[in-house]
Formats: sequence, C-alpha cells, structure tokens
Amino acid sequence: MQLKILPHKVYNDKKEIIELCSSVECKGIIGNDGRHYILDLLRTFPPDVNFLKLEGEELSKEVVTMGFPIEHKHKLCCLRQELIDSFVESRYMLFIKYAAFHLQQLGLKKQREKESRNSQDRELTQNNEKEIKNKDKEIENGKKGKTDNEKFQDQSKENSAIENQMEADEAKKIVESITDSITSGEKQELEESTKEIVKKAAVAVGSLKETEFDVRFNPDVYSPGVQHYDSDGKQLAKQRQLVKDAADFLLTVQIPGFVRDCLDHSAAPMDGVTLSEALHNRGINIRYLGKITDSLSKIEQLQYLHSIAVSELITRAVKHIFTVYMQSTELMCLSAAVSHFLNCFLSSCPVPHPHQAADELQSKTAKRRSKRKGRSNPLRDTDSMEWANLTPKSLWSQIKFELKSYYDWELQVDSLESAVDNYLLQKISLLRSFCIKTGVQILLREYSFDSKNRLTFFEEDIINIFPVVKHINPRATDAYNFYTTGQSKIQQGFLKDGYELISEALNLLNNVYGAMHLRLLSVYECWQD
Repeated sequence: MQLKILPHKVYNDKKEIIELCSSVECKGIIGNDGRHYILDLLRTFPPDVNFLKLEGEELSKEVVTMGFPIEHKHKLCCLRQELIDSFVESRYMLFIKYAAFHLQQLGLKKQREKESRNSQDRELTQNNEKEIKNKDKEIENGKKGKTDNEKFQDQSKENSAIENQMEADEAKKIVESITDSITSGEKQELEESTKEIVKKAAVAVGSLKETEFDVRFNPDVYSPGVQHYDSDGKQLAKQRQLVKDAADFLLTVQIPGFVRDCLDHSAAPMDGVTLSEALHNRGINIRYLGKITDSLSKIEQLQYLHSIAVSELITRAVKHIFTVYMQSTELMCLSAAVSHFLNCFLSSCPVPHPHQAADELQSKTAKRRSKRKGRSNPLRDTDSMEWANLTPKSLWSQIKFELKSYYDWELQVDSLESAVDNYLLQKISLLRSFCIKTGVQILLREYSFDSKNRLTFFEEDIINIFPVVKHINPRATDAYNFYTTGQSKIQQGFLKDGYELISEALNLLNNVYGAMHLRLLSVYECWQD
C-alpha cells in the first residue's frame, strides 16, 4: 500500500532547507534498543479543507452551496487513506481516458491523410494509364506509313525508353529510401505528438509532473507556521489544488456513490457499526454523517437507513457530552452520576432528581476529605456534584447544539420521545449503542422506558465502566468483498450464488484469520439465515 505522500522541502528555524517525507509534526526517536521509531503521525495524511476556514482560499461552487467550509472543533481533520486511494485511481483513469481519446483522434487524422494520399495516387495512375493507351493507339495507326528512317527513329526511341525504365527502377529505390526516412520522421513526429498529448493529460488531471502521471499529497500544505521552500511557486499552488480537489471529490463523488450503493443494495448497513464501516471503506469521515443524513431523508426507499443514521448521530453527540460530564465526577459518585445521566437521556420520567442520593454521597466525600486536611489538588474541580444539576431539557439542548456544531445537522424535535416518533427510533437500541461507545456496563434486566412515575435506571444497575480503545482490526479484504457481494446476491434473489460467495468468505476467514476475527460472527449469522 502506497501512502501517496509527497516529499517536500521546508525551512527550519535556522533558515536551512530540509526535506521531509511526512508531516512536519512527525517525530523520530532512537530507542534504547537501537531501533528507530516514528511518533505523532496525526497529520501524515492531507488536511480536509472542507472543515478548515483558510484565508485567501476558495472552494468550488458546489462545495460552497453545501454549506462548506465548516469550522471544526479541532484542526486535525484529515482525509482518510481510502479516499486518497479512490481519488488517485479516479484521476489515473481520467488521465488514461484523456490520453487515449486524443491518441485515437491523432490516429484517425493520420489515417484520413493517408487515405486522401492514396486516392490522389489512384487518380494519377488512372490518368497515366489512359494516356499510355491513347499513345499506343496512335503508334499502331502510324506504323503503316512509316519509312525506314522512321523505323530507325522508333528503334532509338525504344532504346531510350529502356534507358528511362532503368532510371525509373533506380528512382524507385531512391524513393523507397526516402520513404523509409520519411516514415522514421513520422515516428519521431508521432512520438512528439504523443508527448504533447501526455503533457496535456497531465495538466488536465493536476499532475505534479508535466511528463507523466504523478498525484501525491503534501500533508503540510496548509499547516500553520510552516515555511515552504517554494512558497510562491506554481508547484505549491498545484499541491494545494490537489488537496482541495480531493476534498471536493469526497462530497461530489464518494457520498453520492455511497447513496447509490445503498439504493441498489450493494451496501446494506444494518446498524451504526456497519454504517460507520461502510462510510470508512469509501473514505468518508464520520463528521460528514450529518450531510449524509440530509441526503438520505430525501429518499423514501432508504428510510430505514435514515433512522440508523439519526440514531448514530444522537448517540455520538451524547457520547461527546458524556465524556465532559464524567470529567467533573468523583469516583464515589460514578454509579449515581451514570444512572442519572441515562435517566435524563432515556427515561420518560419528567424530572429525575438524585438530590437525596447526592446529599448522602456528598456527606461521605466530606468525611473522607476531612481526614485529608491540608491536601489540595489544583486539578480537581471544586464543584464535584455538578452532575446532579443535569436535567432532560438541558441535556437535550446540549445534544442539539453538539449536533449542529460538530455534524452541521439540525435536530428538529425538542425531546427524545418526539425523536423516537418522528425518526422511528428505539430506546433500547440507543441504550445499546451508548453503552458500546462509552464503555458503560449495565445490569442485564428488562428496562421500562415509558413509565412516567418511576425512574428507569438506578445506581445498582451500573456495574462497570471500561475504557474504549480505538484500534484497527486486520482487514479481511477478499473475505469482506465475498461477503458483501453474497449479501447483495441474496437480496436480489440469487440464493445459490449468494450462498456460495458467503461460504467462500467463511473459508477465507477461518483459514487466514482464525476463529476470533470480528467479521466472522456476521458471516456466520448471514450463513445460518
């Protein structure tokens, strides 16, 4: 796999020119074991200009009409590797088609010129044949009245004709040699015209080199504080244009392509996890989920997918709020705080107040603090019971604000009950997604979400909180392709073909990755159904 990263030259603090093969923020260290390690690879891939407000840079009209650029919460918005690969492949195909079209036009032009020359030669030969026939007739008619002197003259003419024929043979050889030289000259001319066509094709696709296809990305092209060696040159302008074109490609090609795949069942997300995987496989970041949800809302056939997308948006926004919410909570209050948060989020009870439990917990913590007089932690929040002030109304307003600021998506309802009715959501699905994303482990029992007088969650229901670590599972690319193709075949009614493809995916997963691969479970489920 190639990263498509362009080595580039920058100035350091001593005004020395240094060539970088990755981002300027990338660090390298030599460990105690003597090995070389690379750290801080966050900016290895090019930035996403759709979420960066840059002075003096304008995006395309189509992107601007979609509401971009959007100022994101952080400056680490980068394009995914899958998008880079798709973009480079698309540009390469465009390069090949452009060059092939113009080469074909050049060949047709040469062929037409050759045909016109052949037609002219045919006309000349026909005229010469007519003239020769006319002369032969005149000679035959004049032979009857010829004298000996005339016969002698005719003999001399025949001899001169033979000599002329010899000269013609020599001339043919000369012409053939000239033709060969002309032909070689045409080859050179063809090579020159081919080079010109390749040059035009390279310019058309934004290649960094004029003589060949070269599309790579400079990750520091918009990094603040980086002084490039060619800061005002055409090369840096080309590099910036490539980054903008890649971001434009995501909006104008990849997202509509994902929607089309969902329409023809080439992609069939069943929940938030599979939806995220489908987006990532096409190089689409989750921060574009709001725009995708707006696109799905206009298509009746994808109403089920619209509900999945809305559910994913809400749970992700709640996860962001929950992370901040837990930072000001002490360990003694974790269970009460988590249960209170879940009640504010999912319970139908109008105003769940944990004041009594909060007072008890506060008295316990006060006793514990009295034993540690004189100790002070400047990093600890002074108001550790702030979590108890959260209400369903304030939480819902935070959710709406988070959805608008992070995903640029407006939630048109004022409560979770309205969202469940309007978007066909299920509270139990929201609870499951929330627990998976935040690492909250709850008691296995039947939860009643519709009670108006009784809380849904209690302190005893919160069993554990475990850390959620982002990681990348080994990709079973071939098995995944077989699996998705088999799914689409089954949905189209070709049960036998789909069964064979899914069986092949199962064999690949078992033989290559073993029985513990994450994808194996979904393949087993589909295979048994």
